[in-house]
Amino acid sequence: MRAFRWNVGFALSLIVFGVVSSRSQESPTFESAVVPVIRQTCSQCHNETIASGGLNLKALDRRETFASQRADWETVLRKLKAGEMPPPNVQKPAGLAAMTAYIEHELDRLDRNVKPDPGRITARRLNRTEYRNTIRDLLGVDFQTTQEFPADDTGEGFDNISDILTVSPLLAEK
Repeated sequence: MRAFRWNVGFALSLIVFGVVSSRSQESPTFESAVVPVIRQTCSQCHNETIASGGLNLKALDRRETFASQRADWETVLRKLKAGEMPPPNVQKPAGLAAMTAYIEHELDRLDRNVKPDPGRITARRLNRTEYRNTIRDLLGVDFQTTQEFPADDTGEGFDNISDILTVSPLLAEK
């Protein structure tokens, strides 16, 4: 009977510990980490009427503004991390570290969800040497491209850069 009581007590303590630790690991929300600090501390100087530094934080009172007003949020984050805000004469709010961490996490999340832009892709062609080696490897024919094809364009000392190699009318004819 004594072992049973110990096991029940042990199991209950694990359950209580699990509930407490899971609550402590919950991530803060915009409403719990950012909004209180903005309303209590920041909005005194950064509002519609004063807008110190040209920044109205009243307009950033919704989580959706991270995407639409990213430059403002990056400014806020930069100032917070540099210790420039709040100014030295204003008492630092208790949730300042949580607010900074939340803003940084949210901007990182937005960056992860952006589809990468590979940029302009240039059509690739072989230069004379690459063409000669390919014909030799595939067909076993020693084709002298230096005699048959015009000289390749060069850029920055290289003749195999896609943006530099063009297809001239003479090359297309050959």
